[in-house]
Amino acid sequence: MKQYNLLAIFLLPFYLLAQPTPMLLPFEDASGTPYAYPLTGGLTNPQFSNIDLDGDGVQDLVYFDRQGYVVVPFLNGGTANTVDYTYAPEYAARFPYLERWMLLRDYNCDGIQDIFAYKYDYNTGEVSITVYKGGRDAQNKIEFSLAKNIIRYRLKTGTQLYNLFNSAADLPAIDDLDGDGDMDILNFNTSGGYVELFKNESQENGYGCDSLLYVFADNCWGRFYESGVSEAIDISPSIDSCAKYPGWTPLKAALHSGSTLLTLDMDNDGDKEIILGDLSFTNLTLLTNGGNKDTAHMIHQEVFFPQNSIAANIDIFPAAFHVDVNNDGAKDLLAAPNMLNNAFDTKNWYYQNTGTTANPVFTYQTNTFLVDQMVDVGTNSAPTLVDYNGDGLLDIVVGNYHEFSSTSVQESFLTLYENVGTATQPAYRLVSSDLASLKQYNQRRLVPTFGDLDGDNDLDLIVGLETGELFYLPNTGSASNPVYTSLFANYSGIDVGQNSSPQLVDADRDGDLDLIIGERNGNINYYENTGSATAPNFSNIATSQTFGFIDAKLPGYLEGSSMPCLVDIGGTYHFFVGNEVGQVWHYTNVDGNLLGTFTRATNNLDLLDVGEESIIATGDLNGDSQLEFVIGNKRGGLNIYMQDAISSTGKLQATKNQLVLSPNPTTGQLTIEFSKAINEEVSIQITNLLGQTLLTKQQWLDQKINLSLNDVPVGTYFIIVDTPKEHYVEKVIKQ
Repeated sequence: MKQYNLLAIFLLPFYLLAQPTPMLLPFEDASGTPYAYPLTGGLTNPQFSNIDLDGDGVQDLVYFDRQGYVVVPFLNGGTANTVDYTYAPEYAARFPYLERWMLLRDYNCDGIQDIFAYKYDYNTGEVSITVYKGGRDAQNKIEFSLAKNIIRYRLKTGTQLYNLFNSAADLPAIDDLDGDGDMDILNFNTSGGYVELFKNESQENGYGCDSLLYVFADNCWGRFYESGVSEAIDISPSIDSCAKYPGWTPLKAALHSGSTLLTLDMDNDGDKEIILGDLSFTNLTLLTNGGNKDTAHMIHQEVFFPQNSIAANIDIFPAAFHVDVNNDGAKDLLAAPNMLNNAFDTKNWYYQNTGTTANPVFTYQTNTFLVDQMVDVGTNSAPTLVDYNGDGLLDIVVGNYHEFSSTSVQESFLTLYENVGTATQPAYRLVSSDLASLKQYNQRRLVPTFGDLDGDNDLDLIVGLETGELFYLPNTGSASNPVYTSLFANYSGIDVGQNSSPQLVDADRDGDLDLIIGERNGNINYYENTGSATAPNFSNIATSQTFGFIDAKLPGYLEGSSMPCLVDIGGTYHFFVGNEVGQVWHYTNVDGNLLGTFTRATNNLDLLDVGEESIIATGDLNGDSQLEFVIGNKRGGLNIYMQDAISSTGKLQATKNQLVLSPNPTTGQLTIEFSKAINEEVSIQITNLLGQTLLTKQQWLDQKINLSLNDVPVGTYFIIVDTPKEHYVEKVIKQ
């Protein structure tokens, strides 16, 4: 048996396994104007960077959304003085899995952007910064390999190395601050208030800019103090007064974490100014550097920046980014909320640089950059497919948690995108931003499902709520002109606790609609309709609270947020489940087994991750007799995937054989066993969560094989087995 080469984890370029194929369909606003990039999955807490994705010499744009930890890439058409982007989801798989924040900087001066990102080491508990080196594959497209797992630093004297801590809430500045060509790091003190400088001494040590050798160089960079109790910054009167505080007593307050940093040279004098955002406020502050490139000293502040234009007002916790947006060669300014869960979720600010590269002037353009060209309903998108107007075409109705307009205005609603295309070429137009007028009820987390509950041949509406209860709205109109005006709260007295996610479906195939309801805890509830197709009857006590014996809550998570989707394919039920971490699970063995244990199927859907809180709808959107998967997420947008997410043949079939890993979790020894004999040559692959391959081998397999994981670090891995007929993916945890 070949042993794992752990060094390969750090040397191999990052490649993700075969991913489900995105489907890009046209969407229009209410006036019929097409969205430029409707199906990105949404935008909530974007962190923007330039990078040449395809090697054409033009700087493209990506944003890392810290709401869900996803990378969203755009190719730049390069038209001068024009915002000219095309959504390019195929490049997302070329980035490693990252958390909290990501900034792209060229640390080794090779002309290719590298990744600096937040790092939490699950083995040691250390919090720091990780670095991936950018490179090019044979097609000249971007790829990454791990360059530095954890950045460490030393003091000015001594050789002992310390972990360079970075708060999960903060955004550091990664920049060449002293003009020597290598990347230095500015970071707030672990308690907040003061900015610390970690100087990269790669050049000083004779390595050019190709190394990451950090020294703790300054415990009060810029000579200022951020109290967090006022928008104004406390500035030292002297360039040498901060370290020992002679003659200056900085304002003291409760120290806090929650600040963002951006450095740039605003006055072409060779030293760097800084733009600050704070967790407590909605403004950006520009501090002007009156020192020099070796010792920064902030001497002036523009508290509500930029004052020459419309100042940023980002509710709450703004972050600024310096990128060229419009292909004029001068970097512009983008700003966005860095606050998770309770901040603007459909807004970010674009300021065009109407000055020059040397002397920038940032002029307000819009506060809906990119997002106004997306399907984005705010926070949490809950799609369902329904022929809303009875024309034989599937429309899309999307619920949300809310859209955050201010701390006092947060609205929840249903959005209707009507299919104005054809059965084979769907196209969707925004028809209603408040279907059934649900904003007035001031509820949260609306999850819709449609079905004919009263047998009058039109579609009634049930809506799940954050409270765990249901709204029922009978259709008092017709199949072609539905009307939802009567609302019945607390329908049937059903209450699943929190985050009810309902589906109306004839689960037991007795001719009437039953209810399957997911919930925050991660289990799934089944309510059998004991009435009829014209007079439904649901008990307030679930027929089963353990439908399929599925728990969507992963180990270590407090929530599961199960979202059920039961669909009939060729006369057989298949069950799909979205969950808190953004995955999609597929189950078979449903028919005739509603109170039993469903069988987890394995296919490429196991590799799908839309960020957080995946909510699934399925249907044949383009008349090819194959399923499409419309998936919502916490960012508020939509993604659509083709059915080839199920198997390489594009056919949705129940798995004929089951792969079992034992023990799982394991401390070292692992048995891979199938329920039925294979008796064929198979391909076995083991990857980590970054998609990096630890082992690939071809081997004859009868029914089981034993593997040693003794040389593998503690963590979570994928075991992939491919036979000539089947594809299997399972996760294994090494403890």
